Amino acid sequence: MISRLLIIALFFSSFLANAEDVKDYKAEYLFETDKFSVTGIRELSSKNNIKIITFNAKTSVVKLFFESAFDIKNGSVLSQKYTANVRALLIRRNQTIEFDNANKIIKSYGMNEWEKSYDGDFNILDPLNAQVEMRFNVKKMLDSNNFDSFQIALQDIRSGDIEVNTYKFSKMSKYEFKDSVYDSVVIKRVREQDSRITEYHLVPELGFLILEVLDIGSEGTQILKLQNILSLG
Repeated sequence: MISRLLIIALFFSSFLANAEDVKDYKAEYLFETDKFSVTGIRELSSKNNIKIITFNAKTSVVKLFFESAFDIKNGSVLSQKYTANVRALLIRRNQTIEFDNANKIIKSYGMNEWEKSYDGDFNILDPLNAQVEMRFNVKKMLDSNNFDSFQIALQDIRSGDIEVNTYKFSKMSKYEFKDSVYDSVVIKRVREQDSRITEYHLVPELGFLILEVLDIGSEGTQILKLQNILSLG
């Protein structure tokens, strides 16, 4: 439940002009599970050439705060630091993960402490900035008219193990938002190890904005929906 909450609670959107230009934005999302629902604010800001994504949502029983600091180099996301503070029903988590990309070492502090080294040229992403990388790949997919699947490497925040996730083109569809109907791209991620399917709806006309995420697994269904775009670009 904890890892699923951390993954789904963070799906974000911003205007995407090209793979080196992710515009700052602020948006409101509704996150619904079988047990609770909460509305939160996601914001992307820039500081000293570093991008920072935050997601902040709070009720009397639920508090979610996530932050990812990252850079974009050669059209790819480069992780710097990820923080998760969660209080939801019986769930408690306080954790910070730091990425030493030069030495290829990742360290976790807080609830789960571990240190991992890795080989290879691929970037290890966190649950927040992986959505930036996904949107880059979907844009490339449409630009090149090549609908092959793509992969993103994510860190398991509890164990530190690297999990390579495969994302597949599902279909072109329509999505209604604020009395407008948009062409959308539907991407699916299937995780056979935990019987889980995640479906993303992206709108090219809005800079590959993610309007909805539907996550179905053995532990239940979770939905994330864009409610309002507060600022964009």
